[in-house]
Amino acid sequence: MTKRSLLAVAIATLGIQSVQAAPFLPMDARGLAMGNTGVASAKRAHAPAYNPSLLSQASEDDDFALIFPQVGVNLADEEELVDSAQDINDDVVPRFEDLFDDSQADNFSDNVEALAKAADDLALELANINDGRTALQKAEDLRAAANSFDTNLNAVNDRLAEVNTVTSDLTKSLNSISGDPLRGRLGIGAALAIPSKSFAAALSLSGDVTFSGRAFFTQEDQNLINAYGQAASGYVQTALDENISNQINTIAQNVEDGAPVNNSQITAIANSVDQVANYTSPDTVTTAAGDIRIFNNGELSAEAKDADLNSQVQVVAVAVAELALSFSREFEIYGENVAIGITPKLQKVSTLHYASEMDNEDDIETDDIEDSREDYSKVNLDIGASYRFGSEGNWMIGLVGKNLLGGEFDYADAEVKGSPVRDYDNNPATPATPLYLKGGSIALDPQYRAGVSYNSDWFNIAADIDLTENDPVAFENPTQYAAIGAELDIFSTLQLRLGYRTNMSVADADMVSVGFGLSPFGVHLDIAAMANPNDPEKEAGVALETGFYF
Repeated sequence: MTKRSLLAVAIATLGIQSVQAAPFLPMDARGLAMGNTGVASAKRAHAPAYNPSLLSQASEDDDFALIFPQVGVNLADEEELVDSAQDINDDVVPRFEDLFDDSQADNFSDNVEALAKAADDLALELANINDGRTALQKAEDLRAAANSFDTNLNAVNDRLAEVNTVTSDLTKSLNSISGDPLRGRLGIGAALAIPSKSFAAALSLSGDVTFSGRAFFTQEDQNLINAYGQAASGYVQTALDENISNQINTIAQNVEDGAPVNNSQITAIANSVDQVANYTSPDTVTTAAGDIRIFNNGELSAEAKDADLNSQVQVVAVAVAELALSFSREFEIYGENVAIGITPKLQKVSTLHYASEMDNEDDIETDDIEDSREDYSKVNLDIGASYRFGSEGNWMIGLVGKNLLGGEFDYADAEVKGSPVRDYDNNPATPATPLYLKGGSIALDPQYRAGVSYNSDWFNIAADIDLTENDPVAFENPTQYAAIGAELDIFSTLQLRLGYRTNMSVADADMVSVGFGLSPFGVHLDIAAMANPNDPEKEAGVALETGFYF
């Protein structure tokens, strides 16, 4: 059962391993620390990522700002796939492997082989019933062979309950995580901003990769795992139905008493013993390797010992690189000053699609992933507006629309790595090919968010809300975030930040965030971290950036 351990490896790999719009989730350290707020509260060089109109909301004393580098990462295990997979890998899979592991004493394979040998020995005793041994010796040897057969039959029968329990636990466990998503995002960026109320501009460069992965447990593998217990039950029941031990003991007693040997009776019981010794499962099982039998000639078949699995791991990803030029100025509208900003941007969008069978023994190669890569160029547009109000202008509201021109991008069919070359469509006229998972398309749909903030020399608060639901990148949940954050600015040198964010589209998707900034003499260092407060393993993220504000 060498490939059984590969099932465990595949499950464990998921714990360390895009289909429509990605979430509205800039990866800057300040915004992340404040719950991913920023539509009405982002500062200068952060404005292009949140709301370009904020370039015209800066103080008249602000000259320019530079952010370089900016790095953030977010990982989400929404269905607690990693914990569940680890539990399966640590508990259920080893129990299943031990049933067939030759290095384990008294494993199920050994029990079956011992039963087959005991049946062969018993058949040999029956075949030699008329040799030159004494009647007493023949009777004793028959009883010894019958006792050995009975002992080994009981051993297989005793293990049968364990086989049924373990295989049932494994199929239930694998079904429970089949299709559960694991997603992540890596973002990098840099920006140069020149704020102004009359005419502001910013140049920004960003790149992010959003990926979504899952494992799915196929019906063929479920058939195979369940079949071990069912086939073993049939094997044991066949031996019990023949009532072999009792018949042998009756023959032994007759031989010992000197009664003449009934050849027809010997032939009948010999046939029963031979049926057990060479037991072959009457029914085939549909598996990844085709229709197989679990038992063949009294032992586990070669296909059952080293089974071909086709449960799969699949990853879909989208990488977006943006070069953006933002412009903003303040307009007087009905006597009120409203800032409006626009960000035309050139996007390079790359899609990737990777799939592998769980029992694939080959390492993941970069070329395997690059083979499915599709590259696209796209012009897109962000537009934002913001308005200060209150007696001292401390309050501000903001509204932004991102990726307003949208875009749809295909991702290619993915060859399932490790899949054997077969005639999958059962058409003799079609050449045999590897298995492929069908591709699709990724839509980068427009996103809309509103925000409000209060800003003072010492204290800033902000709240943002997505106005529409963002569909999942691939296998994970949709997102519609609402967030609130606060910042304490101590002498414009030390900033302490807190935040809270929730996904209104699903339950138990709350996030809390913390961070701090150091900004002596206009040099900024910002660090932030966020996590699900109920279970940090469900989602967590970190971000770091350095900048220069003058």
